[in-house]
Amino acid sequence: MTSNGSSDFREIARGLGTVMRYGEGDILFREGDEPVYLYFVLGGRVEMTSHGKFIETVEAGRALGTVSMVDKNPRSATAKVVETAEIALIDQKKFRFMVEEIPGFCWFVMDVLVHRLRATNEAL
Repeated sequence: MTSNGSSDFREIARGLGTVMRYGEGDILFREGDEPVYLYFVLGGRVEMTSHGKFIETVEAGRALGTVSMVDKNPRSATAKVVETAEIALIDQKKFRFMVEEIPGFCWFVMDVLVHRLRATNEAL
């Protein structure tokens, strides 16, 4: 279990996704980009901004790009690596598999979405 009480899906993401390493300052995606992957942070930290405003820092065990994976609309934020990161890239097909077949993952996704909504509201 993670500190917020949700399950830790890092090993599942590592096994299903394509694991990449990113350096400080690398951009994972920008506002307006078409969604291709869910980015599951295995290690490191990623900063989320929207319309030039800081939203939150995403750390190991959390995911980003979730909103666009659910609604398939362009990215609503920019994700920038602020500490060297190891990230599992999960494509749409594998994301759907995880939601439909892995117990508890649906709750993890809802937790990420609610957390992001609250962080965005706080930033406004």
